[in-house]
Amino acid sequence: MRKNTGSLYTRAALSYLVLLVLIVFSLFPALWMFVTSIKTSAENFTVPPRIMVEHPTFANYSRVLFESQIPRAFLNSVVVTVCATALTLAVAVLAGYGFARYRFRGSRVLSSGLLYGQMMPGVVIIIPLYMVFSKLQLIDTYLALIIADLAITIPMSVIMLRSFFQTIPKELEEAAKIDGCSNLGALVRIILPVSLPGLIAVSVYAFLNIWEEFLFALNLTNSDTVRTLPIAINNFSGEFVIDWGAMMGASMVVSVPVMLIFILCNKFFVKGLSDGSVKG
Repeated sequence: MRKNTGSLYTRAALSYLVLLVLIVFSLFPALWMFVTSIKTSAENFTVPPRIMVEHPTFANYSRVLFESQIPRAFLNSVVVTVCATALTLAVAVLAGYGFARYRFRGSRVLSSGLLYGQMMPGVVIIIPLYMVFSKLQLIDTYLALIIADLAITIPMSVIMLRSFFQTIPKELEEAAKIDGCSNLGALVRIILPVSLPGLIAVSVYAFLNIWEEFLFALNLTNSDTVRTLPIAINNFSGEFVIDWGAMMGASMVVSVPVMLIFILCNKFFVKGLSDGSVKG
């Protein structure tokens, strides 16, 4: 009995040790980013690099907030991300519900097309998109970024919501229709409230992908009035030198919305992913 108890304690200790190592491994980049952001330029170029800060300073944050294009880029990212996420959610709800509840000619082909759309790398479609937007005179506009971002978020969002809707019993809709609801009314009043975890999961997925998108923002914008945060952060990298302090300070500013979303929506995000993975 004592041997079994000892082996259980040993396994538990090893498990916690492994978890501790993984936590340190996961948090170290964020810690190093923060430490670099409060170092002076001289300390950032010290060889070998040190994690301890001798003379902490917030001058890097001052440059980021008052002497760079980061505030404008932050606003641009908010506009593009909020609009594209809302449109992604609207399209994904309708398309996912249609694929989950109705069988029509070509539904299987369209479902497979969603997978191909998800696997398609952005570098493959950037040239056709640029040519089309150039002819429509949409280069360097919010609309071009929003449409381009929809191309990378809608396929997976539809797949996620289709899987989630398939887990909801059809009897709920049938009961609503008996009470006088139309198909759209049943979707809005019955299905969507029940599907809140799945909707949050899709929203978080779309938000993160759009917030950190780099390729489209780099090629479809020409001026600081439309450029988003990833491009503004990249501007701290010069031809011969990189301003690591300012770059890491800007990265900390960019990380705040992402961390807040994960803290506030973590429970719903995990539940939405787990419930939506039952059927696929």
